Amino acid sequence: MKNNTWIKTFGLCFTVSLVVGMIGGALTNEYLTSYLFGKLSQRQQEDLPIVKKVIEERIYVEESMTTNAIQKAQPALASLYTTRALAEAKDGLVKGVNGIVLTTDGVVVSCNEKLAGQNLWYLSLNNKEVVPVNVISRDNGLGLVYMQIDSEGEFYQTIPFVKDNISLGQQAIALNGDSVKSAIVSKIDPENYHTIDRALGDEFACSPVVNLGGELIGLAKTWGDKSDITPVVPAQILAGLLVEEVAL
Repeated sequence: MKNNTWIKTFGLCFTVSLVVGMIGGALTNEYLTSYLFGKLSQRQQEDLPIVKKVIEERIYVEESMTTNAIQKAQPALASLYTTRALAEAKDGLVKGVNGIVLTTDGVVVSCNEKLAGQNLWYLSLNNKEVVPVNVISRDNGLGLVYMQIDSEGEFYQTIPFVKDNISLGQQAIALNGDSVKSAIVSKIDPENYHTIDRALGDEFACSPVVNLGGELIGLAKTWGDKSDITPVVPAQILAGLLVEEVAL
């Protein structure tokens, strides 16, 4: 009698253990499958269309903002050359030095290192006009050169300067006449250099760096530096030098 009771007890425990094991195994399998193989739960599957929509809307908004920022900045892009022949060259291999139109009456800023001469020419990347530029001043400390486009009665499009809405981690866009690169603001130093977390390369030296609002964060300073960052002359410094040294 005792033996039968023991057998019944063992059988009941075995059955319960088996059922619990099966349930536990099923739950474990579901969670492992979900985590290891990306299987979505029923709730996740129900939420998936909403998540996809949010992602798509975010991508659309970010792409639209980036496109608008580039469109705002492009008319103010400039290429500078040491001779008119280079400025008028149709050869795609001939590249000018990047520059930015700062004022509507044609003040341009670029890098001093590549534009040491006085006989310089400006090529508008917006309308392809080629006109001479006269050097106004040079800042050897920052390696900048300011020039005046020698063309009376023209109205030049500019990039609005960033105000106080620059922050760490925000997206930055560097652009020249051929391409754009996206980066992140990794350091803010209005008295010296901002920094973006990407080495832009020589083709972006002296090119504008803007935010998603199309406002000028600063001018990229790089000549093929192999580091992982690019220093950027802040727009506030460009504006200050524009007032103090160029005295417009």
